[in-house]
Amino acid sequence: MPQRSAFGVYAALTSQIISLAALVAFEELRGQDLALQIAAFGGDPKAPGAEAVIGDVTVFAVLVMALVVTTVFAAAAYLSWLASAAGVRRLTATAAWLVPLVNLVAPVLLADQAWRERANGSRARWLVLLTAWWVAGLTTIWLLADSHASHTNLTGVGVRELTAAGVTALLCAATVWEVSSPRTLRLPRQVIAAMSPSSK
Repeated sequence: MPQRSAFGVYAALTSQIISLAALVAFEELRGQDLALQIAAFGGDPKAPGAEAVIGDVTVFAVLVMALVVTTVFAAAAYLSWLASAAGVRRLTATAAWLVPLVNLVAPVLLADQAWRERANGSRARWLVLLTAWWVAGLTTIWLLADSHASHTNLTGVGVRELTAAGVTALLCAATVWEVSSPRTLRLPRQVIAAMSPSSK
């Protein structure tokens, strides 16, 4: 399996987290105040005082679009890698992530299938890593949903959500590396015996 697709996943995840970090930084600096200002004139761009926040609103819109684009990029890169690594069609890998309820289990099973195709390293270590990634991902989704329901800024995204997403991305990259890293070369016993000094 070409490692180039794995490096594409690393690059995509990095760009996604950088975009999220930029949005969180904006939220921390201006999010709550800007939300109050927008609420004060009812979101009407022609209302008195609306011109004063056009610049900040534009920056916010650009940051949101950047996050959406990098998230789509990360999803596409990962699905392409997963389909190749697990030996399935890209449509199958995509359905595993998008079909409700199925997506609670299927992505993990496909990732495990990809690992078994390689049989690379310790099985126990792999299962711990895979479980940690999936739990971190579900935790991130829960935090995002919870913050969105009770937020006082523009999106509800903050340092807590950024930290969870960063950990999830790091663990995701680790699972990709675990599957994609080159196998350790294992020589047949006969070759090892022939190379041994005692056999000469």
